[in-house]
Amino acid sequence: MDTQLLDDILSCPTLPTLPSVAVRVLELTSDPDVEMEELAREIQYDQGIAAKILRTVNSSFFGLRRRCSSIEHALVMLGLGPVKSLVLGFSLVSTIKGEEGDTFDYQAYWKRALTSAIAGKYAAVHVENNTIIDEVFLAGLFQDVGMIALHRTLGERYIDIVRGTDGVHASLAKLELDELEIQHSTVGAMLCEKWKMPYEITIPVRYHDRATACPTEYGQVARCVAIGNLIHDVLGAEDPTESLRIAYRKGMSWLGLTESQVDQIIKDTGASTKELASLFSVDVGSVEDPEAVLAKADRQLIEMARNQQIEGYAAKQFAELVLSEDGTDPLTGTLMREGFAQALKESFPAAYSGEYPLSIVQVMIYPLDELASSIGEQAMDEVVLSTVVLLRKHFEPMGGIVCRLADSIFSVVLPSVARSEAMHEANLSCQEFASRIGTWIPDTPEIDGLISIAMGVAAIDEESRVVLTNADLLVKAASQAVLAAKASNGAAARAFVPRMKAA
Repeated sequence: MDTQLLDDILSCPTLPTLPSVAVRVLELTSDPDVEMEELAREIQYDQGIAAKILRTVNSSFFGLRRRCSSIEHALVMLGLGPVKSLVLGFSLVSTIKGEEGDTFDYQAYWKRALTSAIAGKYAAVHVENNTIIDEVFLAGLFQDVGMIALHRTLGERYIDIVRGTDGVHASLAKLELDELEIQHSTVGAMLCEKWKMPYEITIPVRYHDRATACPTEYGQVARCVAIGNLIHDVLGAEDPTESLRIAYRKGMSWLGLTESQVDQIIKDTGASTKELASLFSVDVGSVEDPEAVLAKADRQLIEMARNQQIEGYAAKQFAELVLSEDGTDPLTGTLMREGFAQALKESFPAAYSGEYPLSIVQVMIYPLDELASSIGEQAMDEVVLSTVVLLRKHFEPMGGIVCRLADSIFSVVLPSVARSEAMHEANLSCQEFASRIGTWIPDTPEIDGLISIAMGVAAIDEESRVVLTNADLLVKAASQAVLAAKASNGAAARAFVPRMKAA
C-alpha cells in the first residue's frame, strides 16, 4: 500500500466532509440510551434536511398508512434506524457535488449508489433480517465514497483509471491496485472511520467488492450490498441475460434467494429508484423499466434453451439412468416420461418412509393444439420453450426435476420439498406466466386470451401418507389438482389435500 498517497488523500483539503447535523446524529446514536426528543431537536436544527426527511418518509417508498407530520413522529413511526439512514444519506448527497469543469461521472456514481442501496435493502427484507436493513442501505450509499476521495486528490489521473474500466465497475479495483497500490474500498472505509461511522457500515464498505471475504459478523450486510450491485448491473446492461444469471447464482449461494425473489427485488428496485432519486435530488439519468429488462433476459434465455445451451442441473443425476435414445425432449432438453418415472422411483421410497417430503407439480398448457392451429406451430414451440425456462427458473433452485410428459403436459419432481413450498412456487409461476406470455410472442397481442396454464400440486407427507401409498396415486392426485386448476379458467394452481375419513 502506498502510505504516502493514503496520507495525501486523508489530508486533502477538498475531501468530502459531513455536515454538522450528521456528525451530531452519529454522536448521539452511538449511545444506546439516546433520548428521542434530543435527537429530533438536533435534526430539526437543519431545516433543509428535516424537510427532506419528512418528504421522503411520506413517500410511497416507506408506504406509511398515516401521514407523518414531524421528525418526532417519524422517529416514533419508523424507529431510529430509518431516520438516521436518511440524515446520513442526505448529508452524503450535500457533500458530494461536482463543480464546473469537473469530469467525474456523478450521474453514474449516484445511479450505482442509489440502485445498489435500494436493491440491497430489498434483499435484506427477503432474507427476513430486519436488523440489518438500515445498515445495508447506508453501506450501499457510502460504498464508493472512496472514489470521490481519490478523484478529489488525484484529479484527471484517477479519471483515466476509471475510464479504463469501460464502464465495468468490477474491474476498477484491479486497475486501482495496478496504478495506485490502493483501492477505493479501502479509502472509503478509512473515510467512514474518520467520520466515526459505526463498524456495521465501515466494514461492509471495505468489503463491498469482495463480500465473501467480509468478517462473519458483518458478512450478511456486505452480501446484501453486493447483491444490490449485481442488480444494478442487470438494470443497466445492454444485454441483461448474463448479469441476471450471475445475480440468480449469487443470490442463491450468498443469501438463499430464489430466482423469483431476485426478480421481485429487481422489480421493486426499478420502481423505487426514480422516486428516491427525485427525493434525494440526484441525477441518475434514465431508469430502466424492470419488466422490460426481465422480458429481454427471458427472450435470450428462451433462445439459449432453443439452442440447447441450458441444461437442467437437477436432472443431470437422472439423465444417465434413462437408457432410451429419446430420453430427452429434442425441443426443450428436459427429461421425458422415462426420466420422470426414474425420478419418482428414486425419491418415492424414502419419502414414503418419512425421511423427507416429496412433492410433484403437474403442469398443463392449454389449449396448446388450438394455438398451433390458429397461429402456427412456431408459436406453440415458443410457448413451450418459454414455459420450460419459467419452470426451471422457479423449481430447479429447489432441487426440482422438470420433465415433459406430453406436448402440453409437464411435471416437476421435488424431493425434500413440502406441499406448501411447492404450492407457493406454483402460484408465483402462474402469476409470471400470465404477466409474461405477451412478451414471449410480441407480434401476437391476442396471445393473452388464447393460452393459459394450470398447475396441480400433490405431496407425500404426514398428512397424505396413509392415502397416497404408491407413486401412481401421487401422480393421480396431482393430476386431479391440475384439472381443478384448469376449471378455474385462468392461470391457477391447486393442491391435492386428502380428506381423512371420520372414525
